Amino acid sequence: MTLDAATIVDQVLEGEVLEGLDLRGMDLRQALLGGGVLQGVDLRGADLRGADLGESMLLGCRLDGADLRRASLHQALLQKTSLQRADLAEARLTGAKLEECDATGARLQDADLRITSFTHCVLAEACLTGARLERTVLLECGVEAIDLRRAKLVSVVLLKADLRRALLEGASFERVVLIEANLARRSLRGLEFVHTQFMGADLSGCDLRQAVLTQCNFKSAVLAGASLVEVQAPMALFVEADLTGAVLRGAKLAQSIFVDAKLERADLSATDMQQCILHRADCREARFVDADLTYADFAHADLSGADLTGATLERANLHRANLGSGDAQARIPNRGAALRTDPELAAAEDWQPKPLPPDPQD
Repeated sequence: MTLDAATIVDQVLEGEVLEGLDLRGMDLRQALLGGGVLQGVDLRGADLRGADLGESMLLGCRLDGADLRRASLHQALLQKTSLQRADLAEARLTGAKLEECDATGARLQDADLRITSFTHCVLAEACLTGARLERTVLLECGVEAIDLRRAKLVSVVLLKADLRRALLEGASFERVVLIEANLARRSLRGLEFVHTQFMGADLSGCDLRQAVLTQCNFKSAVLAGASLVEVQAPMALFVEADLTGAVLRGAKLAQSIFVDAKLERADLSATDMQQCILHRADCREARFVDADLTYADFAHADLSGADLTGATLERANLHRANLGSGDAQARIPNRGAALRTDPELAAAEDWQPKPLPPDPQD
């Protein structure tokens, strides 16, 4: 039987499994292959522009260099399929599942990747410029040098992603999970991250100047030496984060939480830290010059050697804060506006239950 596009479409319509076929370079433009099962099929260099592969299964297939522009892979399943340098520009992959696929260098510009899941896939150097990623999941995928320029990421999961070489200019992130991501020493200047999870992420030496970080979660993240100058980060979580030596001059941090954070030698000059909570924070030699610390809570924080010259301390809480001594004493000229240690609260904190009397029957 001669294998042409019409024959292939007929076999799919009849529910036949296409197995082990050599369809390299075949013209399958606009082909109706929806619901088909393709196993071990070689489609390298095939022309599948506008083809319908919706709800199909591609198992161990090869689509390297194939042209899938504007093709539909809606709710398709691709397992151990190679898509190296395939062109999927403007393709529809909504609800598709890709497992252990190699899409190195694939082109997915302006593709619709809503509710798409990539598991153990390789997307190194893949181009996703302008792609729409919403509720998209990338689990333990290789994303080295991935191109996400102008991409809009909403409710996307990128676990343990190495994004140090990723292209991110013009991208926006909303409710994105970047847990344990590696973004060390790269520029994220001016980018928008809203409600994004950076828990355990490596952002050391990162350039985040003027970035939007509204309500982001940096719990246990490493931001040592990072530049957060003029960031917009109200109501952000920096619990147990390492901000040693970080520069946050002019940052908007109102109502953010720095419980148990490391802020040693950090520069927080001219920051808006109204109502921030810094319980037990390590603020040794930190600079809070001209910062607005109205209602900030430094209970049990270490402020030895810190400089609070010119800071607004109206109702700031210094309960049991370590203010240092001698050369390491904190400089707090406006200390009178702050709340000092509350003796009743201190007594409550020090309270220990009395030991029970011995049982007379013992």
